[in-house]
Amino acid sequence: MELVRLGKTDLRVTRMGFGALPIQAVDRDSAVEVVRYAYQKGFNFYDTARGYTTSEGDLGRALKGFGSEVIVATKAKYKDMEQLDKSFNTSFDNLQRDYIDLFQFHIVNYDHELEEILKKGGPLEYLEEQKKKGRLRHVGITSHRPKMMLKALPTGKFETVQIPLNYIEDEPLDELIPLARSLDIGIIAMKPIAGGVYTSNRAAIRWILQHPGVVPIPGMCRIGEIDDNLQALDAPITEAEINRLEADKKELGTVFCRRCDYCMPCPNEIEASFIVRSGMIFKRAGWDKMEQSHIDSFTKGLACTQCGDCASRCPYELPLTDMVIDESRAMLRKGVEQGLITEDEFREKLNAAGLNEGEG
Repeated sequence: MELVRLGKTDLRVTRMGFGALPIQAVDRDSAVEVVRYAYQKGFNFYDTARGYTTSEGDLGRALKGFGSEVIVATKAKYKDMEQLDKSFNTSFDNLQRDYIDLFQFHIVNYDHELEEILKKGGPLEYLEEQKKKGRLRHVGITSHRPKMMLKALPTGKFETVQIPLNYIEDEPLDELIPLARSLDIGIIAMKPIAGGVYTSNRAAIRWILQHPGVVPIPGMCRIGEIDDNLQALDAPITEAEINRLEADKKELGTVFCRRCDYCMPCPNEIEASFIVRSGMIFKRAGWDKMEQSHIDSFTKGLACTQCGDCASRCPYELPLTDMVIDESRAMLRKGVEQGLITEDEFREKLNAAGLNEGEG
């Protein structure tokens, strides 16, 4: 795979990186197998995070002993210095490397968060100390707010920036990416397939690859996904693929789940992340794939207390509690159409949740 320079870091990374968030969803042996398969297929750049449960440890086991053959990036949210120290050292141990190639401040969306990072004696100085000790090579920043990064990058303190970029979420192309290029800051594109909402992941990745210097890191947890994504490198995007992406954009709008799972777990054990994207899942897989276990999940979703815990953790600030209830009701209606529940059972479930068919 072609290697590209990741801004002023001078790291030579593969044109497409491996997003390691999804490997937490498979068993540990399968996760290691997928990562090693990606390495065999030419990937040398892997992105994970302290918050991705088992992901760091899986990468560490899979890539142990590979040294400079691979480039590993991780990230953590800043809470306080004690927590940052704990996060960094946990990541260091999990990854089983002599150094971390890139450590990123994770989800910096607000002014006060940036101010805390930059303050004298603060977390940025801590990471600079780690660099002096040889435990860290480079420092980056991530955000779901491109405008926030317009404030962060001119400080000169960050060597890379990671932001959502895909055919629907293309705001970074206006100002942020030109600014990053002018400052020689490496650009990492998270959510290149927007959590899998496009009808063609290959087209979505090809759209990003047409922008020089932008390194997409699609999330992968299955060998078939790796093979499919690699085909995006075979040819430039076509007009037909652009038209396909445009149709997806019109269908989805802007209020949709990107499958980051930051909203989980729910304190009431509601499968919010699955429920809010279930309509798209079954529309593409086929409504006949709906089973009784799904009906049980949607029934539980109707009983959402709207505590707001999930919404408070959503980086896209989606109205998740409303979405959970609305989608649960819509999917139960589909369950009636599929013969999984009767009309009377459907109405009983709505009544038990204090709802009717048309209100949330």
